Amino acid sequence: MWDDDELAERLSTLDQLLAGLADRADDAAGATVQTLADVYGEALERIVRAADDTVVAALADDPLVGHLLLAHDLHPHDPGTRIRAVLADAAPDVRAELDGLVDGVASVTVTDGSDELAGTVTDLVRAVAPEVTEVRIDHRSEPAFVPLTAVRAR
Repeated sequence: MWDDDELAERLSTLDQLLAGLADRADDAAGATVQTLADVYGEALERIVRAADDTVVAALADDPLVGHLLLAHDLHPHDPGTRIRAVLADAAPDVRAELDGLVDGVASVTVTDGSDELAGTVTDLVRAVAPEVTEVRIDHRSEPAFVPLTAVRAR
């Protein structure tokens, strides 16, 4: 069984190979890949329909199977739930929260974050919610704590 690094490497390679096929504009190759994806999607849908909720949740939690469920629009969790979970998993390195999700636009508040961190948050959201068309980032700085004794007149 692949570890997380191997899985990420294989998915990256697959993305590159599929992009290469698209660049070649070979209609037969594209049709073959699409038909294969459709057949596997149908097989996944049958598995999801036959499984109980506990099994489907376990499948969705697996990084590879969850990815496939997303690709075939079979994931059991709604986009908001998936986004909140990935942001919670990224804490404490990433301090962000989903403020809203309307018409495919995810609004996320990042606390004390740089533009680089905003890019990371955008990547996280898009990875778990490909149906999101836009990620709007609002930066918020936490107010500095100033003890009352420091502001009292002496």
